[in-house]
Amino acid sequence: MYKYTIDFSKIDSSKYYFDKEDANKAVLFIETFIQHVKGKLAGKPYILQNWEKEYITNLFGWKNIETGLRKYRESFLFLPRKNSKTTLSSAIMLYLLIVQSKNDRGGEFYIGASSREQARIAFTIMKSMVLENKQLAQYIKVFKNSLEFDKTNSFLKVVSSESGNLHGASLSGCLIDEFHAHKDRDLYDVFKTSMGAREQPLLITITTAGSDRNSACYELYDYAKKIIDGVIEDDNFLPFVFEGEDFDDLKKLFHIDNIKRANPGFGVSIREDAILEEITKARSMPTFLNSFKQLHLNIWVDSTMAWITNSDWMLNKSDYSEDDLLGQECWAGLDLANNRDLNALVLVFPQPDKTFKVLTYSFLPMEAAERKDNISAGRAFLGWALNTNNHLYLTANRSRDDDFLFEKIKELSEKFIIKNIGYDRWGADQLVARVQNELGLKFTGFGQGYKSMSPAIKKVESLIVEKKLIHNNNPVLKWCLSNVRLTKDPAGNIKVDKEKAKDKIDAIVAMIIALGQYFIDEVEELENQSNSKSVYEDRGFFFV
Repeated sequence: MYKYTIDFSKIDSSKYYFDKEDANKAVLFIETFIQHVKGKLAGKPYILQNWEKEYITNLFGWKNIETGLRKYRESFLFLPRKNSKTTLSSAIMLYLLIVQSKNDRGGEFYIGASSREQARIAFTIMKSMVLENKQLAQYIKVFKNSLEFDKTNSFLKVVSSESGNLHGASLSGCLIDEFHAHKDRDLYDVFKTSMGAREQPLLITITTAGSDRNSACYELYDYAKKIIDGVIEDDNFLPFVFEGEDFDDLKKLFHIDNIKRANPGFGVSIREDAILEEITKARSMPTFLNSFKQLHLNIWVDSTMAWITNSDWMLNKSDYSEDDLLGQECWAGLDLANNRDLNALVLVFPQPDKTFKVLTYSFLPMEAAERKDNISAGRAFLGWALNTNNHLYLTANRSRDDDFLFEKIKELSEKFIIKNIGYDRWGADQLVARVQNELGLKFTGFGQGYKSMSPAIKKVESLIVEKKLIHNNNPVLKWCLSNVRLTKDPAGNIKVDKEKAKDKIDAIVAMIIALGQYFIDEVEELENQSNSKSVYEDRGFFFV
């Protein structure tokens, strides 16, 4: 049977006892004074779920027989999203500020967020909890960046990991929010080392699974798991770890029992129909599968992941050539590598049936093609270049031949109507300036970070899954696709990881840029049409 916490029946009764009154006091405080501040439950009392009661009563109920002080000084709560983490953590911290500070005057309480933005969100929720309850609002002063409880001369602040060390702080209680998203362990270490002067301090870490198994968060997760499994004994550390099992078999992965195991709030704070929608999405979109595992099953995933399978890609295959697309409008993506490697220009052609057709043009110095015996493409470059339909050009120069590239772009601009060329700015400035000046083609810089690449990649993936991104089985494009590795940030945004790619990926990056630029231009065109439309087109004229 899956164990998400320790066996409380095995706690040494010669050292510790359970104070039922104090345990119930924490529950009573939260359910009496704390209200939901968001969603359909806003304004209603926060009634704790069974698992939350179990967590809070054990956290605050166990005491040391000799000192009468609380047994637990640190806790790790590991939960998927939508299991009321923020509401629960805010409620606990308000309880500490008001109740614990009675026995520890001058209390200093902090919530540590991963960024200033997240810190503001957390503080806004806590502030709303205070202001929406008349009794709390009567005793707690609300300031721009803090809550103050004058009766015990105590305060609570929310800080970010970007704000630096808390020099001179003497913490009574603190909470690390979404530790997996913190860039380093500095804030955790500062919190932990700033509690030494207090009699019964408390450090709580609440987080969802992350993607970096070398992080401090994973280290703490591993420590918590070993305590649950009995590998490590730590009387002062309370772990609660909810996670699904990572099955290769999707039927088992998405089984309702696996979902419930990871989500103690299933059926209460988490709707079954919402989870089923996410499962449907995860089944059809490879990049979302890892997101589902991380966010809804609380499974640690690698920061890099493979992308589209070859079988999915080949379902979009169709036979066509340049001649079939002559005179059509297209958008282009240009990805230029270093001077001695693969460079790519990819054109995408919107079709009347809402599909897109792709043409790929690749450029590589002959010397580099001959040198590539040690990579996964082997000497295939030499063979691919023999077939003119593959549009792989092995140039004579030892480095990138910008003159050749210019002439090819010129030739293509005479065959097709190139509306816009999105490009990676790195290393492209001189060629781009020349094309703009001499050919008059439009270029738009396309960022390679999460902000630009994530929506473009997700759109490309959707088109492939829906069999709407048609290709003519260009071998260079297919090979580049097989090399792609994606990396993900804590917010679930994705981008191509060029450093960790198995090999060259330039043609795929160029295709992503081309499609990304098309959809950006399409949105801008719709906005321009809307802004320029006269109100009289809909309302007519009013005569007097």
